[in-house]
Amino acid sequence: MHSLHSRLATTIIAGLLIGAACTSAATPAADLTPTASPSITITPATASPTATATPASPSPSVTPQPTPEPTPVLVPPMPTGVNFEEQVRVSDDEQVAEFTQTVTWGAPWSEGVVIRVYGVTECIAAPADPLPNTSGPCLVVHTPLPASVRALLATAPASAGVVSWAWTQHPWECDQPAVSYDFNGPAYHAVVLAAYGASGHSIFAIAAPGGWWTPAAGDIIC
Repeated sequence: MHSLHSRLATTIIAGLLIGAACTSAATPAADLTPTASPSITITPATASPTATATPASPSPSVTPQPTPEPTPVLVPPMPTGVNFEEQVRVSDDEQVAEFTQTVTWGAPWSEGVVIRVYGVTECIAAPADPLPNTSGPCLVVHTPLPASVRALLATAPASAGVVSWAWTQHPWECDQPAVSYDFNGPAYHAVVLAAYGASGHSIFAIAAPGGWWTPAAGDIIC
């Protein structure tokens, strides 16, 4: 009996130990259920305000400066203080005469200006049908002088104030005209001059107006 009881007690204890061991094996050592990760609040980045492009300040407008007008080159003034002289020297045998004509002026005397003296080849102011025994100048103020009626006689710098020209020929056998002229050149009836510069020439000044004359009845003309 005692032995039976001892075996029963040992069997019960052994059973308890095996049960405990099975229970321990069934119970996990740790809870493997994944722990929820702590929530992380992500704050969205605040969008930077779009930079508004500020237009560049306009460059100050440059007002174009007017191009200065070139200083006009003035036409020389008309000669003033003009004087005309004619000298005739006849040889002793009266076969040859030396004619010298001279023009002087008081102004202009500017550097770079040239004086040109012309003979006027027509008696422009003479009337078409003058009365007998009448006379008058061949040239008057404001008379047009086209190139066709001008013959160049002499040229000189304005600063000289004087110019002369001369020729020799047989003396006049009759009354000489108001203004003498070289037989070998064009006949001229008046003398004029003008100042010439880079921009043109002045108005012509009359040095010798010349003259015309209509004889009266009975006058002898050689």
